[in-house]
Amino acid sequence: MTDDTPQAKGGRARAERMTPEQRAENARVAAMGRWDPTLPKAVSGGAETPIKIAGIEVPCYVLDDDRRVIATSGMLDTLQLARGGSMIKGMNRLELFVSRERIKPFISNELLERIRNPVRFRIGNNVANGYTSDTLIDIAEAVIAADNSPAGLQKQQAAIAYQCRIITSALTRIGLVALIDEATGHQTKRDKDALQQLLGAYLLPEHRPWMKTIPDDFTKEIYRVYGWTRTSNNRGPRYAGKLIRQLIYERMPKPVLPALDQRNPADSKYRRKHKHHSFLTPEQGLDHFRTLVITIMTLLRISRNKAEFKRNLRSYFSSQTEMDFG
Repeated sequence: MTDDTPQAKGGRARAERMTPEQRAENARVAAMGRWDPTLPKAVSGGAETPIKIAGIEVPCYVLDDDRRVIATSGMLDTLQLARGGSMIKGMNRLELFVSRERIKPFISNELLERIRNPVRFRIGNNVANGYTSDTLIDIAEAVIAADNSPAGLQKQQAAIAYQCRIITSALTRIGLVALIDEATGHQTKRDKDALQQLLGAYLLPEHRPWMKTIPDDFTKEIYRVYGWTRTSNNRGPRYAGKLIRQLIYERMPKPVLPALDQRNPADSKYRRKHKHHSFLTPEQGLDHFRTLVITIMTLLRISRNKAEFKRNLRSYFSSQTEMDFG
């Protein structure tokens, strides 16, 4: 009798994409894992609940030791690394990539150890390999540093460097954790302490003095793309504030915006005493905010009108929930 559960279908699909050598290695690792009760267990996630990074479906899991793990196949696909190709005995595919002459100087010993020793974990009665979510960001940052160095990367590695820039512009470390939690359904299981830790990383206990955070060019591009006209008192359509809320704040981890609304409530005329961004922490909250501003401004600049901007926006943020952008 055929098992038609989503997990079984996902397992068969992964097996069909593997080379014979990869299937043999997978079977060997699984057999070893069945006799190792100390391996962490996946409590959320699977092939049927992937996250999407730049349009690529990436299987991810949350383990019972609270680590967020990206499946090895998903890591390779996200970085646009071929799963096959030439190999060196004793090296996994990711290790071979970072050992290249122009990238190796930018890989720390600690990161190299993580790459050499992927996380082994249980999925039901099977065993899988993967990497912590931080490892994806660390590799992407190392590739970008190598590409920006005087030696640069090889011509055939340009697509990988471009992909790494997409990864780092769209994701932060805590943002990636939140994305995995949402996709796997783990956010509903996240305990109160973990939620407070995330909010603590993003939000200050009270607002800071006003500081300019959204550049003038951002506002100019919104007016141009949406066909709005500035008035003499520099006030635009009321919808501009709602648009910035949707484009920026709603793309942060889900608990952040409700917490901001609670700390900085609107009055009866829908005005707020402070700007929401004045409550964001400089290390994580503002960093994510500014990254989103740069990303959205880039999409605005390459768009000729509102309809084209909406298409570019949905294409770039294909992993996000559809929203009304006016």
